[in-house]
Amino acid sequence: MSDLFLDAFSALEARMKMVDIVTNNLANANTVGFKRDFGHILQLETGSEAASRVDLSAGDLIQTNNELDVAVTGPGMFAIDTPNGVRYTRSGNFALNAAGELVTKDAMKVLSTSGSPITIGEGKVEIRDGGVVTVDGNEVATLKVVSFDNPAMLEKEGLSRMAWNGLASGVQPVSEPQVKGGYLERSNVNAIDEMVHLMAASREFEAVQHTLRTMMTEMNGKLIQELGRLS
Repeated sequence: MSDLFLDAFSALEARMKMVDIVTNNLANANTVGFKRDFGHILQLETGSEAASRVDLSAGDLIQTNNELDVAVTGPGMFAIDTPNGVRYTRSGNFALNAAGELVTKDAMKVLSTSGSPITIGEGKVEIRDGGVVTVDGNEVATLKVVSFDNPAMLEKEGLSRMAWNGLASGVQPVSEPQVKGGYLERSNVNAIDEMVHLMAASREFEAVQHTLRTMMTEMNGKLIQELGRLS
């Protein structure tokens, strides 16, 4: 296959991935703590390739008055325990499991500043400003909030969770976290902007697809001519 065809196919594949990135952003426009992906096209020696980076800008806050809802209003993320190790999230719509432990909506245990899961037990639970967890007004733990020396080393895992791919020393606890109880952070996706991006990505995909079809038609015409000469 000629270099022109390889370039066209890689360009088509890159535009398909761009459409996927934008549609995923739109699908999570109402997901608490979700961070949008910013997609862009790279022109390499081997052709086109779609790449993306996570936009870690803050989303708007919504007041819920739910005693287990909490939002990080400054830098940092909550630390949670998962089967794959410690992960990080801005999604603070927490709940209690059957064992009385503070967990995320997908049942991952929320960690305290001591690095341990937070066990509540009996009583009225409330998460206050600063991430302080109280039971019947008595402090039992503080949510662990961490920052990163190079946020570009964070990788999405789905369910608003992120994995850290850098050195352990690159994760530092936030000593005075800006955390607000009774609030949640919205997704930072602007649906109108994403619709504009989706239309642009779709038009680019259709343009590359048209170019590829034209090339295929011309190639088929040449093959037919060659076969006619041989017959």
